[in-house]
Amino acid sequence: MNIIRKSIPSVLLAMLLALHGCASPQGQRGMETFGRGVAGLVLSPFMIVAGLAQGLAFLPFTIGASLDELNRGLTQAQAVSLDDSYKATYQVAINDPRVDPRTGQIAGQNHGFGQHRPEAMLEASQAFQRLLVSQGMPVEKARHYVLVGDYTYTRTRGQILVAVVYRHTGMGSFRVVSRETGIVTTFRPENKGWGVAYERDVDGQVIDEVIDWAGFDYAILRQDKVVAMLMVIAAESVKSGKRSPDYWPVERRWTAGEMNQIVAESSNRVERAITAR
Repeated sequence: MNIIRKSIPSVLLAMLLALHGCASPQGQRGMETFGRGVAGLVLSPFMIVAGLAQGLAFLPFTIGASLDELNRGLTQAQAVSLDDSYKATYQVAINDPRVDPRTGQIAGQNHGFGQHRPEAMLEASQAFQRLLVSQGMPVEKARHYVLVGDYTYTRTRGQILVAVVYRHTGMGSFRVVSRETGIVTTFRPENKGWGVAYERDVDGQVIDEVIDWAGFDYAILRQDKVVAMLMVIAAESVKSGKRSPDYWPVERRWTAGEMNQIVAESSNRVERAITAR
């Protein structure tokens, strides 16, 4: 364990220095690769505990970990279990023979996350609410917790900014100036625009309080384990009472094209936390 802890900081530092070589197109592509995850990183239970405290920005660091590695860390952190997350998201337990114990992929199923489906974010929110209810939250309260995404660069750059929010309107409709059209629009759960974060409605009333956020490569959401871990981390952020008002300026930077810088800043923060000992 001590050997792992001593070696990981130097490995991550080398990776981050190489990837942060920044302004060049090569550096940008490197940072995008980092956003897809650190596939060769071995996570100790301590690192998982420390990473959970950093919220959704920890997600890319978990991609190379097996279900067993993640479960050990989640158990040590007394966190929501992957088993509960799989049941809420896929209606399958992690010890089901269809679940690959290494990759976490469920054989014979395609849940469509990370595949440009307009309804995917609503389905993710519904799964997240089921997970919160399974942890003892009343149904009506759980319906106020929603997963949202900024898709500005999803098709052109393959990146997404995801946030978990407390939505004051719950699963109801709200009326805002649409990001895409600039026209006052009423969004309902079945509309794509409903799955986007909005700070206030047309009357100035608060709609979304952002709990946690992270930017990463959209394609990682095609992995069943990654989506399940996203749910776990989001649930832990809710449990901790976390709020992230810094999301709104970050979102403006994201839409202005600073995706790689934002991913790098988040990755640096997580790296410092998980290599602190």
